[in-house]
Amino acid sequence: MKILVPLLLAVAVSATARAQAGHPGADPGRALYREANTPAAALRTRAAMSQHENEFLDKGTYQTGYLRPLDGRRILVLGLRYHVGQRVLQVQDSMQVDSTRYWPLAAVRGFDLGTEDDVPLAAGPGAAATPGVRRYRARLVQEGKQGARREAVEVLTSIDSGPLLLAWLPVATEPAGLSQVLVAGSGTASTEPLRPLDLTEAAVLRLCGSRSAEVRTFASTRHLRYDQPAEVAKMLDYYNRVAVAK
Repeated sequence: MKILVPLLLAVAVSATARAQAGHPGADPGRALYREANTPAAALRTRAAMSQHENEFLDKGTYQTGYLRPLDGRRILVLGLRYHVGQRVLQVQDSMQVDSTRYWPLAAVRGFDLGTEDDVPLAAGPGAAATPGVRRYRARLVQEGKQGARREAVEVLTSIDSGPLLLAWLPVATEPAGLSQVLVAGSGTASTEPLRPLDLTEAAVLRLCGSRSAEVRTFASTRHLRYDQPAEVAKMLDYYNRVAVAK
């Protein structure tokens, strides 16, 4: 019995570590995950990514972050990177650092790059710290006359499920590799695609609808600029607070 208990504990710890490394557990997307990690599929994905290495976020550097499967969990992983062209996350296995698993974008709600521990110190008394976590969420987007497609967008608003959402859409372009487009739209209607947003006063206030006058006043009193994405995000954060409160 004394030998059995440590053995059971060791098995439990190993199972937890493997789950953190990207194993699906009870994730509703487990079928997609299993299919993506069959030897043949993994080989195809690896080959496709190697042909377009400039389409990785952050030049393909593995980063500590969080995987967010469809079942609502948030799994801390030691290393992950995202390939925009293939719409797939490559996650390092915590038990075998030279082994990786593939998570198609269709099998996750999104992912975070960085952790809460990465939040830098405030620049001075009263200064707000800039979060070190970059939040990517899988959302429908539509550009021009192209059909809506599911992409990972980097959320700029303080929440990703509010009435309005502002985000950067990374786009695979040749030969540059990646560019990005500012998109906005509903943060709650998952079937309504985000669309490109012009950084003009008219376009931003049009997005705010009947509360455009309130948002204009807010922006004016705080000297916020409509041509700066970070400041537009503050306007939409204000809109979201007002919309929820009323």
